[in-house]
Amino acid sequence: MDFAFGEDQELLRTTTRRFLAEHQPIAEVRRRIEERQPFDPDRWRRGAALGWAAMLVPVEHEGGSVTEQPLVDLIVLAEELGRTLNPGPFVPCNVVAEAIVRFGSQAQAQEYLGPIARGELVCAWCLSGDGSPEPAAVEALATRSADGWRVDGVARYVQTVGDTGLVLVTARDIGTEDMINLLVPVPSPGLSERVVAGLDLTRRFAEVRFDGVVVPATAELAGGWSATERCLAVAVVLQAGESVGAAEALFESTVDYLKKRVQFGRTIGSFQAIKHRLADLLIELEGMRAAAHFAALALGDGLDDAAEAVATAGAYVDDAFAHLCGEALQLHGGIGFTWDHDVHLYLRRAKVNQVLYGDRTWHRERLVRLAEGAAVGGGG
Repeated sequence: MDFAFGEDQELLRTTTRRFLAEHQPIAEVRRRIEERQPFDPDRWRRGAALGWAAMLVPVEHEGGSVTEQPLVDLIVLAEELGRTLNPGPFVPCNVVAEAIVRFGSQAQAQEYLGPIARGELVCAWCLSGDGSPEPAAVEALATRSADGWRVDGVARYVQTVGDTGLVLVTARDIGTEDMINLLVPVPSPGLSERVVAGLDLTRRFAEVRFDGVVVPATAELAGGWSATERCLAVAVVLQAGESVGAAEALFESTVDYLKKRVQFGRTIGSFQAIKHRLADLLIELEGMRAAAHFAALALGDGLDDAAEAVATAGAYVDDAFAHLCGEALQLHGGIGFTWDHDVHLYLRRAKVNQVLYGDRTWHRERLVRLAEGAAVGGGG
């Protein structure tokens, strides 16, 4: 098992970092947070040429990955996009693309995958009424009709952009109580969204309402709740990758600041207490990286412990990211608490990531259940 990225993946990293430095540096993201929509669709389409939404899409549908491990390739992109607090729909677009590849029909793949891979079709994922991954939290209800499905209900804390053209909706079939997943084009009669205020200023989240939205039977994906769990696993892994990249960028900028800030005639980075704190943070960052990388490798390669690896990443990475941001804030001193410094933007991203796609408690409970199941299955 090789945790190191290959030459092609490192080239992908270098190319992506260069593109972001030129077209979407953190200063540009900061400039756009005052606008109604920080997302730039033209920039997303240009980034799509680098594979931002194509890695999980087959070649026959205009996709393609750098290596034979597309989810690991995506981690490279996730880390680079995380470094500049990417405001775009990187996670939901790849979640929806993978859902269509694995659980969609040939007709769905033909219609949607090419535009997604090209960055022309932006996607969102409507999971539940409170954003949690529990089946009981799903508030979208689907009623079967002669022609397909009628959807009513609401999904909240949906990452959205102004140009969203397709939503994947997890809904409860009121006839059978089973979970289903439906592809709903935007706009559709009866579908509306309301942007909700959030802590993360670099992204927009919405409350999406379905009031008698009618979709044909061909809009349904196979797999039911199993498909939803796969979507959740992919989302957790990609978000973990973004968090690793963001944490790395903030750590580097903090070290640079401590090398320049002078007190009592010395740079504060030379103080032993500061060195110890930085060493602890570096260990934490490397732990985040290992958890995210192994989760991507295990899930992508279908290893036996993939579910445990994803749960570990979900339980650890975003909490560690938030802790690192808090430490960086303290190490910057007074300037770190100002609006003009970027520390608070990373901290806001970290606090939101802590609760997206399941918080640490949810993932830890899942890890315990998986361990218990393995013990029972193994006779332990």
